[in-house]
Amino acid sequence: MPMKPNKGESQADFMKRCVPDMMGDGKRDNEQATAACLTMFSEGEKEKRKSLTPEDDEEFADWMDRCQEGGEDADECRVIWADTRSAKIKSNGNVVRKTHAEPVVEREFVMSDETPDRMNDIIMSTGWDLENFKKNPVALFNHNSNWPIGTWSNLRVVDGKLRGKLDLLPKGKIPRVDEIHALIEHGILKAVSVGFAPKKHEPIVKGDPFAGSRYLAQELVETSLVTVPANPNALAVAKSLSISDDTIKRVFAKPGSRDALEHDRRLTGKPADTSPIVGKSMSAFAQRITDSQARIVAYRDKLTEHLKNVDDSNVSDADLEVTNELNARIKQEEKSLASLKESEKSLLLSNDADNGNGNGHDKGNGSAIAAASMRSARPFGFKPKTIDPIEYLVRDGVVRLFAHREKRNVDEMRKLIYGDDEATKVFIDFTSKAASAPAMTNVVGWAAELIQQVNADFLEPLYPNVVFPSLAGQGLSLSFGRNGRISVPTRSLTPTIAGSFVGEGQPIPVRQGAFTAAILTPKKMAVITTWTRELDEHSIPAIEGLLRDAIKQDTAVSIDAVLLDSNPATAVRPAGLLNGVASLTPTTGGGFAAVVGDLQKIAGALMTGTNGNIRKMVWLINPAQKLTLSLTSAPGTGAFPFKEEIGRNQLLTYPVIAAGTVPVGTVIAVDAADFVSVGGEAPRFEISDQATLHMEDTLPLAIGTPGTPAVVAAPVRSLYQTDSLALRLIMPLNWTLRRSGVVAWMAGVTW
Repeated sequence: MPMKPNKGESQADFMKRCVPDMMGDGKRDNEQATAACLTMFSEGEKEKRKSLTPEDDEEFADWMDRCQEGGEDADECRVIWADTRSAKIKSNGNVVRKTHAEPVVEREFVMSDETPDRMNDIIMSTGWDLENFKKNPVALFNHNSNWPIGTWSNLRVVDGKLRGKLDLLPKGKIPRVDEIHALIEHGILKAVSVGFAPKKHEPIVKGDPFAGSRYLAQELVETSLVTVPANPNALAVAKSLSISDDTIKRVFAKPGSRDALEHDRRLTGKPADTSPIVGKSMSAFAQRITDSQARIVAYRDKLTEHLKNVDDSNVSDADLEVTNELNARIKQEEKSLASLKESEKSLLLSNDADNGNGNGHDKGNGSAIAAASMRSARPFGFKPKTIDPIEYLVRDGVVRLFAHREKRNVDEMRKLIYGDDEATKVFIDFTSKAASAPAMTNVVGWAAELIQQVNADFLEPLYPNVVFPSLAGQGLSLSFGRNGRISVPTRSLTPTIAGSFVGEGQPIPVRQGAFTAAILTPKKMAVITTWTRELDEHSIPAIEGLLRDAIKQDTAVSIDAVLLDSNPATAVRPAGLLNGVASLTPTTGGGFAAVVGDLQKIAGALMTGTNGNIRKMVWLINPAQKLTLSLTSAPGTGAFPFKEEIGRNQLLTYPVIAAGTVPVGTVIAVDAADFVSVGGEAPRFEISDQATLHMEDTLPLAIGTPGTPAVVAAPVRSLYQTDSLALRLIMPLNWTLRRSGVVAWMAGVTW
């Protein structure tokens, strides 16, 4: 009775169980038993596939889970799903797809109109049946049912055009859909393809089947956002948006091309059945493996030739059917090849127990399992094969490979595979005497060139939180606009113009006040970075986007470094917050007492400086001090008095700004009502390929300075001459404190 594979049993395990049983007491030789077992395993797999099919109302994700739980791998489950869906589509009639592209306004797409398409077909707008589609108006990408991107709304026919609004899934939910948002907003994706089931149509020119058809009635079945040939800069724009490599390949791969097929494994053709092995005579495993590899190459050549003749801009259903059929045949043949190789390995291991029982008769085909099986008499009375001298070099490699894999002695493995063949023994003994080194990944000239390299997704560096944006939001923010300077006036407390008690008939004193003003003039942060045109066009992720983000992040840290120092203002930079303010002495001993003591000193100093009139106090601390505050308990109580307040980013009811740019152990208190900032808006980026630059990062000079002698900067680089690009940041920025005494700080706290 034929054996069947058990549920979840791999081919290798089945072959180990089946081959010895089929050989019995010499009823069959090794190769015949192997062939019979391969046939039984293949038939069992077919029966299992017939019993494992998707339900009519089953979703793709649910099907994949159920299929893989049943023992199938992911690729096989996709093939079964595609076969089932293809059969259903054929039973329901053909679905025709037509693509239309127009500029998109507020996600409003023209899905079809009555103009002739490339096949000279015309779809009459009066014939659209939208009732069933409106019940579930799912929007797909590239007709991929596994990639829904949203829904269609407000579907209607207006002025001879089928129109609809694309409601994409919200941003922030699915990364791939977020990238679709960006590609639509930049005008890269603007074409829609409608799939419809024709109900009534007629030839435009009677008697001429090539003149096109006029579709008079049709039911809308599916609608997808698709790609069409666009301007050559679209790919560069997509890269600059940091679109993932996978999405770029899906968007820009031509329909029917190898890239497109490799990125969508949902086959729609029926896989070719494996022909059962019949007859008593079989070729050796090595020859069968070679034949299988040749068939794979032949199928791939046919697929390549077919794709060359396909019009990528208008792929017909017949072309897709041929493409899918060839892909299915290649896949099935690759599975058959893998099965042969796995069986060969399994039979080699199963014969280990028979070591030393062979007669050394060797077929000389270079296949370890074929040679091992020939320890019994050569079947069918074949005479020994004549050995080509190069075959002994192959045998040497086979023996060493299996010896390394099985962790066995070379001579022992040679006997196991090739028996006592004298010529093989002499050759392997000779080559064993030569000293050699193994191939290694880091040895140039001996296999290092074979190592492939792949770049993983870009790893963003970890940047600290910064102070300036939050502090500026608490204070007064201004903008220069077209003004050359901003004056922030205030009154001096001295001299006083307070009233005095005056006696009857006595003269009243006349006093004069004084006013001052903080003057803000335009200052700026600026930097330039460069790269070559080749890097701009071929880097993934796009180098320009990475450098823009890096400049913004590094500049934010640099701003805090100036903001929190104690240096005075100069012609090019504003003064630091700590300029002219002495550090307070921290409380020693650490713990709760030190925390309370230090907070009292800092708050007290700020109250003294503001005459007790603190309007909007803000704490600036390092995250380490914030953590310490939340974990500090009051002695003898077990309570954590600061925990809840710190959790709300507050301390003594005042806001806390925790940033890594504040030095560890430093605590600063600022009355933010007196902090005035100007020009902290978004930075301005400009790009050039024409400029000439002095390539200096510390003290750049003018390219040329007149004099005797003239001063010429070096090194200098012409972007035009070297085909390079430069990105420049300009960020107008200045700040000041409207009065003194509004900052108190302490360094070296002990908690």
